[in-house]
Amino acid sequence: MADFTTAARPYANAVYDLASGASDKAGTLASWSDALANLAAVVADEQISQMLSDPETGKQQKGKLIIQVLGDKLNEQQQNLVKLMAENGRLIIMQDVQEQFEVARAKAENKVEAEVVSAFELTAEQTDELINTLKKKLGCDVTLTTTVDESLIGGVVIKAGDTIIDASMKSQLDSLALSLAR
Repeated sequence: MADFTTAARPYANAVYDLASGASDKAGTLASWSDALANLAAVVADEQISQMLSDPETGKQQKGKLIIQVLGDKLNEQQQNLVKLMAENGRLIIMQDVQEQFEVARAKAENKVEAEVVSAFELTAEQTDELINTLKKKLGCDVTLTTTVDESLIGGVVIKAGDTIIDASMKSQLDSLALSLAR
């Protein structure tokens, strides 16, 4: 799927600004997180996705369908977002809006989700050490998810927000091969 980050960012920022200005900021942010997750899941559904791509279906009709699917899980403001995005033909980027909203929320809450891909399963001690190192480097709370990719040969690749640290043997070997080819 194409990267719609740029198109999604204004919607996500507007939703975040709206939610963070509410009197019950924490509750409103959580409500929007849930709503955007539900909307992203509905839009990702194969049948809904096909309907959204159908030029024969009107923009308003697409928005109404999404609202009907979620029923009373959306408040008035959330329904208005769906209608606005439908009018602008942007419902297909709902997952990107959700992701950008969560990025803005995590940034405001001084949190970051980091993904570590390693060549081998990390021990609890190694995971804790990585979390502490990333907290110091990034200056915020870190939530870590780990996966194993044996093709890395050794080392790790860390993705935390916009920061990518590639300390894998595969990357180093690829770099060496590129240097030798010159």
